Amino acid sequence: MGLPPGGGGDTPQPNPAGAWLTFNPSRVELSLLPNSPTSFNVVATSTKVISAPVNVAIIDTKGVITNQTRISSSGLTYTATLNTNPALAAGTHTGNFEIRVCYDANPLVCSQPVEGSPWQLPYKITVADPASLHYARWETVIEIGPSFRDNFALSHRNGAPVVVTAGTYASQMATWTSANLGNSWTEVPTSRLPPLSRDFALASDGNAVYLSGGDEPMDPNNHLSHVWKFDGTNWTQKTAAAEFPGRSGHVMAKVGNALYVVAGSTTAGDMRNVWRSDNDGANWSQVASSLPADLGKPTCALNWKGSLLVVGDRVATSTDGATFTLTGGYPETFPKGSTQCAVLDNRLYISPSDNILKQPVQDVVSTTDLVNWQIERPRAQTGADAPGMAAVGGRLIVITGRGTSSLATYRTVP
Repeated sequence: MGLPPGGGGDTPQPNPAGAWLTFNPSRVELSLLPNSPTSFNVVATSTKVISAPVNVAIIDTKGVITNQTRISSSGLTYTATLNTNPALAAGTHTGNFEIRVCYDANPLVCSQPVEGSPWQLPYKITVADPASLHYARWETVIEIGPSFRDNFALSHRNGAPVVVTAGTYASQMATWTSANLGNSWTEVPTSRLPPLSRDFALASDGNAVYLSGGDEPMDPNNHLSHVWKFDGTNWTQKTAAAEFPGRSGHVMAKVGNALYVVAGSTTAGDMRNVWRSDNDGANWSQVASSLPADLGKPTCALNWKGSLLVVGDRVATSTDGATFTLTGGYPETFPKGSTQCAVLDNRLYISPSDNILKQPVQDVVSTTDLVNWQIERPRAQTGADAPGMAAVGGRLIVITGRGTSSLATYRTVP
């Protein structure tokens, strides 16, 4: 492996003689934070067997990667793990990695190249300007003690975060709120509560929090279709059994006067339909029987500039819940399957749902137009997140601790 100095063109020339070797990705595109080097993989696939020993070099003429490259192989597939240079300056770096496969011992000289060698792999690496980021950092508040537990979700109302929890040990639902952005939490005494249910969905229009669906803890095969509304003081039942089939693990959003329930699952499997209520959750009608396949499983939903926005493996929007448009332009580390999305100051933020097994590493991303995305400063990740993100008090708030007896509140610092 060698990294000699020099220059190089950014547009690779056609290489018919080397068509037997292809690369994934065919163009490396990365978005990085300042002073935050990252590792990335390039997979080369061959259609022919080379019987003689060969040596490989990946030539970087502009210093965007380090010389700590590792190459592994399995059959005719070769994986190179590369590391970006931690000293990369803010801005966009473009060029080509030159990949040499040679019969001689020194691929930097490569006097005996394999047919088709070298190959040019274009790259575009963007390092964010610190001044372009939209908060200074994330801070963590830990609370241990008589707080909400087990199966809960985060929403917001009237400028304050709201948590609704299915207290399995207490055998009832509970509603909590914080007047100090998560430093401490107070249970709201209400004269009425929704029936105990788990994996329900929450939605907010800023003035009220809505709850739908879930399943009974003692009978997880019994999926509910109830809809409730919390006005800050009490819960009101909008319907005990909506027209949509009972479900759990779904998403919900309030867009103008319309309330949407999207996807979810039952013991029979996943559902990908969309239901809409125009009378505050009392009556429902199906407006879509399916969703775009590329969206994947819907994991977060909200009101985006008067349209329904749904997050899964990608992002899709709809003005009526019936027809969806997939957006694009995502960075390589877009947080697929995130249960945390929120709008703060007309900017959409999506944070990776905390899961230490999730690969690859994913970033907090933001956008103002669903076309141009940028990564934001990451937060600590220590356990499974509760669904939901609140944008209140000029901050983003996420809670970790779902399924435990303690919780951590993560919030951005302006």
